[in-house]
Amino acid sequence: MSVLPTFSQPARRLLILLPVVFVTLTLLTGLFNESVRATLPKVVITTNPSSTSDNPFHGDCSANHTNGPLDNLSSIIQALYAPLVVPITTPTFTARDGTVKRLPPASELIHHKSLGKRICILDVDTRPHTDDGGIFSSSFPTWDALLPGSSGFLSHYLYALIHGYTYKFVQAPTYEDRAPHWTKVIFTQELLKEYDIVVMLDYDAVFPSPELPLEWMLNYWKIDDKVMVAMAQDPDDEVNRDLRGNLNVNTGFIIAQASENTQRMFKDWAECPSETRYKGCAKWKDIIFHEQAGFSSHVRYDFLDGLTIEEEPGKSMLRVLPCNEANGIPEKKHLGCSGQLVRHYWGNKEQTKREFNDNVMNAMLPRLLQSAFKAGNAASAVVDYRNKTLVGDQILDKPL
Repeated sequence: MSVLPTFSQPARRLLILLPVVFVTLTLLTGLFNESVRATLPKVVITTNPSSTSDNPFHGDCSANHTNGPLDNLSSIIQALYAPLVVPITTPTFTARDGTVKRLPPASELIHHKSLGKRICILDVDTRPHTDDGGIFSSSFPTWDALLPGSSGFLSHYLYALIHGYTYKFVQAPTYEDRAPHWTKVIFTQELLKEYDIVVMLDYDAVFPSPELPLEWMLNYWKIDDKVMVAMAQDPDDEVNRDLRGNLNVNTGFIIAQASENTQRMFKDWAECPSETRYKGCAKWKDIIFHEQAGFSSHVRYDFLDGLTIEEEPGKSMLRVLPCNEANGIPEKKHLGCSGQLVRHYWGNKEQTKREFNDNVMNAMLPRLLQSAFKAGNAASAVVDYRNKTLVGDQILDKPL
């Protein structure tokens, strides 16, 4: 008989959400205190100066919190996810929709070991995020109050912790002459001066399977050192076509690799609205699709765009990723963009919170089940009386 049915519905809900709340608060502590310290003079990477709380613990409980092994958040997260992490060279991976993805032959693999801190997972944002439920609010939010943006940022931070990557959150200034979307271009360029690979994500772009390392995806998409950037194709719709009639690439998820050519490309991209190189690009300063349209209609045509991994891989400096794999969400499957490996919730940003919940619980659930009910030893919570018989108030051995 299950114990949960004896509790009220609110109590059952609390028991189920406790692991998610714990991990969320722990990640928020790390996001404040570990991951966002300034290292570059042009980048404002901060802990929140207006925050009045240095830890997520209730005042009555904070005295019980002491420095020790649990303060090493990276080790805790890596230990939690270690049984789930996919080896970089494992031949196949099954996405959450059941689709089996297969790596190229072993002789064609690009990465065999983790790149670790040489990979930077990057968030760039101009908004303060100080409202209730925001990552820089004056108090740590409850799970119910956590905002979608906070969920997205935390899922990125979690992904970096799982795989030992660097994580940076850039609190960016705004341009005077263009929409804030353009800041992702200049700060991706800036971080590429320090890291081999920078993965820039909008807050509503997430990894649905955080156990899958970036290096596995680089192998799968055949992103070698000749590729400067990789982005997903947009859904096949007239509104998503550039000035030449080709489908846009989506800049909500960018894999950028450091090189002189990459620096030149990002410089050209950042200067695109100034029309020093690309006439007509100024129109994208403030109208959709902003920096995405500037890149798709102008910049990419300098870099042999248009060759997918099915057509002549290795000859293009831009890798266009399939929309079904690196864009959209399952609810947009009819558009050919179901987000099998990277999801982008441009259709429903509120669902980033659901995705973050899934990221945490998919790791917690097997560990909780194993520990409580499947350990098969003295540490298990299960006490097996099935070989007994009950008589009145007595528990007796079954007769032979």
